[in-house]
Amino acid sequence: MKFILKIRHVAPYLIFFILLLVNFDSQAVASESCKGQKNAINVDTEQHRLWICQEDEKIGEFKVSIGRGGIDKRKQGDKKTPLGEYSLGKPRPSSHFGIFIPIGYPTPVQKAKGLTGSDLGIHGPYRLFKWLGRFNTWFDWTQGCIAVGTDKEISEIAKWVKEHNGSRILIK
Repeated sequence: MKFILKIRHVAPYLIFFILLLVNFDSQAVASESCKGQKNAINVDTEQHRLWICQEDEKIGEFKVSIGRGGIDKRKQGDKKTPLGEYSLGKPRPSSHFGIFIPIGYPTPVQKAKGLTGSDLGIHGPYRLFKWLGRFNTWFDWTQGCIAVGTDKEISEIAKWVKEHNGSRILIK
């Protein structure tokens, strides 16, 4: 019984320490993910993170959802998020997601290899569920796009993309 009481007193500190370690680890990955990136958005599909990189520095970080089919898109309708480097189009209003930023998938080389797909982008939460906020990124639900949890987040990303015309996205 004394052992259980001791664990009860130590558990909050242990949880805090673990969260602190996880936070330091994610900061290290974030700083590494922006090395060599002048103006780019980097997405780590394993960590479900999107970083805005400018002049080798992380200036924004967001939790994201990806395609419910996973990664490595090959064909239209597979619900997968593509991997690779792509151009970013001009952000535009979306009745379904608030703001939609087109991703240039597939590239001409990918088209020549037979890869198909369209209407992929970075976007905000689905309008019916926008009230959930960041809970929107707790599971993968998109058709292959990259979604952030709030309108404020997608607005911030869209503003940066508009200011950095010709920016790219690297999805790994």
